[in-house]
Amino acid sequence: MGLALDEPRDNDQSHTVDGLKIIIDPFAAKLVKDAGGLTIRNSIFGPQAELQGVTGCSGA
Repeated sequence: MGLALDEPRDNDQSHTVDGLKIIIDPFAAKLVKDAGGLTIRNSIFGPQAELQGVTGCSGA
């Protein structure tokens, strides 16, 4: 099963995280790197990606 929000482009990066193939554009890759990484967690809804160091939603 996969989720595609867009078609891959030539400058996209491909990584495998916790057994899940991630294809990410350079801008999003910078956001993930700045957050300290990405973790894949299993839930009743299936795999979910979580940024490290992000602790909740902003109410602003």
